[in-house]
Amino acid sequence: MIAMRKLRISFLIGAVCAVVTVAGCSIDNSTLDEPGTAHIAPVVVGAGSSDESAVLAQVYATVLRSTGADVSVRPDFGDRAEYLRALDAGDITVVPEFTGELLAYFDSDAQATAAADVFEELSRSLPQGLSVSDYASAEDRSVMVIGQGDPRDMHELGDLAPHCATSTVAVGSEFEDTALASIPGCTFGVVHHVADDPAVVEELRTGVASVGGLTTLSPVLATGDLEALSDDEGIFRAQNVVPLYRSGTLAEPQLEALTVVAGELTSADLSDMLGQVRDGKSSVEVARTWFDAHA
Repeated sequence: MIAMRKLRISFLIGAVCAVVTVAGCSIDNSTLDEPGTAHIAPVVVGAGSSDESAVLAQVYATVLRSTGADVSVRPDFGDRAEYLRALDAGDITVVPEFTGELLAYFDSDAQATAAADVFEELSRSLPQGLSVSDYASAEDRSVMVIGQGDPRDMHELGDLAPHCATSTVAVGSEFEDTALASIPGCTFGVVHHVADDPAVVEELRTGVASVGGLTTLSPVLATGDLEALSDDEGIFRAQNVVPLYRSGTLAEPQLEALTVVAGELTSADLSDMLGQVRDGKSSVEVARTWFDAHA
């Protein structure tokens, strides 16, 4: 994506220079300069109120600092609307996001579910002045789970069909419940919305529910008490980690630094970092350790 951006910019510059031959052609654009040849503007990374957003903000801040930029983190934005206003006002430069959630925010009618398709539709739906860089494989996609040792022979979403009508599914607050209707041949007897992910586990443990709805970064999945059903058909929308930034505010070295996250950050990495932070480690320290191992 960066290569395509450079090609488009180079083409436009060449076209302008070809036409304006009398006056000459002088371009002052820091995004075209090589590292160290232009002033690098300060960068402010915003973060939402979730643990995921806080950790990812520190990850992006760490990779951006590696370019020599003056980077700070502004945490605890209440919700997406709040930090989008801050982006629009220029109070922050970049913020971590998830592709599917952001697409739904800007285009509620979007139908894409596969990672590449979601990213393509997201790129088209962004308002003027906002851009996204490449997405990482790390994601927080919705996932359906059953208890380990469940006597039903179920390993993927398609296996649910014979059992749906007599099943109660307990879903957490972050689960994409609107996609339940897209599971082939499946209409659940009861869909029970619970307060949080531990409540999903409790309903499975006590037999109130026989299927649960969580997301892939839920800490309760780390206990080993649950089996996730594979979603090979892409019923649930991709939710890959992606940086959302103000167009024209990041220089080329900074855009290239963001690709470190896109190329290296996995769901396992992010889950591990979240676990460390929840156990009391500093998100700054955790992000730096990850960067040192992947830079």
